[in-house]
Amino acid sequence: MYDDGERERPSWREIDKKKDRSRFVQEEKPQYQSKKSRAVIANYKHKLKEAFRSGKVAEVVDKMEGDTPEKKAKRENMKILLSSGDPERFSKALDWYIKQGYEEINPEILNRALDFERDEITLNILTALRVARNLKDILSQRNICEKLNLIQMTSRDIRLKYLVKEILSMGGL
Repeated sequence: MYDDGERERPSWREIDKKKDRSRFVQEEKPQYQSKKSRAVIANYKHKLKEAFRSGKVAEVVDKMEGDTPEKKAKRENMKILLSSGDPERFSKALDWYIKQGYEEINPEILNRALDFERDEITLNILTALRVARNLKDILSQRNICEKLNLIQMTSRDIRLKYLVKEILSMGGL
């Protein structure tokens, strides 16, 4: 017979094994995976790695999950807003962007909109900027403030001048 002091106590590893929490407990893996399922998994992983490398994760994930008309429209409009040099296409995509009701304005889109030097595009983006949550963050960027000041000094449109003055005053400038 054993005394309480002489009784063998289980090791922490044995205790963890009993609780099934230990790293020493092997998970049960499926014994058999078909070649087809392994190929599908490998293909999915490959596409995901390529998406991370290319920086287009959202696009690739959308395509893999299934393209809806809304996802496709968003992808196309964002592509136009970030890369198009055509003011007409940009203006239509900007209208779509504003109608989406984003609470923050993408500074890259704002910067590109101000580069077009078209009053209707500038009015649209600045109207959205006036109520954007990230207004102060955007106005902390020197190049944006310089563009706004330039617009205020050179524009012939009084509405535009007033809007720029209002936005700059909201940012404490």
